[in-house]
Amino acid sequence: MSKKGVDPTDGRVTLQEVAELAGVSQATAGRALGGYGSISEGSRERVERAAMKLGYRTHGVARALASGTTKSIGLVIGDIENAFFATFARGLSDVMHEAGYTVVLANADENWDLERQALEVLETRSVDGMVVAPAPDSDTTLLQGLSERVPLVVVDRTLPGLDVDTVLVDNVAGGASAAKHLADLGHREIGLMTEPPVLSSVRERVQGYEETLESYGLESDPALVAVGTPKLEGGLLAAIEILESKDRPQAIFATTNTMTAAVLAATVELGLKIPDDLSLVGFDDSEWMRLVSPPITVVRQPVYDLGQATGRLLNDRINGWSGDAKRLRLKTELVVRQSCKKYEAADA
Repeated sequence: MSKKGVDPTDGRVTLQEVAELAGVSQATAGRALGGYGSISEGSRERVERAAMKLGYRTHGVARALASGTTKSIGLVIGDIENAFFATFARGLSDVMHEAGYTVVLANADENWDLERQALEVLETRSVDGMVVAPAPDSDTTLLQGLSERVPLVVVDRTLPGLDVDTVLVDNVAGGASAAKHLADLGHREIGLMTEPPVLSSVRERVQGYEETLESYGLESDPALVAVGTPKLEGGLLAAIEILESKDRPQAIFATTNTMTAAVLAATVELGLKIPDDLSLVGFDDSEWMRLVSPPITVVRQPVYDLGQATGRLLNDRINGWSGDAKRLRLKTELVVRQSCKKYEAADA
């Protein structure tokens, strides 16, 4: 025979048992453990002590239905192997955890089908908000509709026609600062190593590079542009091809940390030395860029700050702020190290 008040199917303690031990009604016990409604501090303490003594566990779904919140948010990122997203997630989590929320992570691998599935699961689980780094082929209409049901912040890249809260960095200015640094060192044949420009962030970095070359009276020569796949292996093949060409560039701006690694790997394979044979500026700062020899000059993104800004904006929306969609752009910083040198004609 099962003990009174205990579900005989699983032996779990019921809310009624907790209420009886605490000397309160079941409704009062539910408010105390669910974190909603009005209840005296004395009653809350008695209920919590009773729940601890009996080993009662609050049912998360029931609590969500009663309080109207799950105290969780969803984060859908493009590539879980990318250190950018790890640092971003830390900044976001630090803000949201302080506000009492748990972050649920999903990796979409820059694939719209996987992204859509993740968004559907998160919405089904009634998360209180979502943060998405949209894939290149994301459905703008679907995301716009989602933002009308759940507080949503898009990060790192934009989509045409999508009018939701967005947190970015100034990629155009970042690409411009890289090209300007190389031009100011006297380089005139400044190459570009990039992924296919399917993401707005990459397109904007290329835009900054091209506009700066034009301002210096330099041509953006297609022969000096290498486009590799987002993975290191594809980037390496493209980097080797451009560095083996008859008129290889004097310097290269790499638009992502993977493309920076591809250029470095290519110089090792071809026996070239940085900066003696090639000056290099990367985009995005990773720890390894400070540890290689020579350390790499980079355009640094404030990635942790990006995550924190996203968390604050999302928290405002969850708490009822209903103003027009915001678009925040954080500044980048050129960090000069030893991977570039002044170009002299005698080096040619």
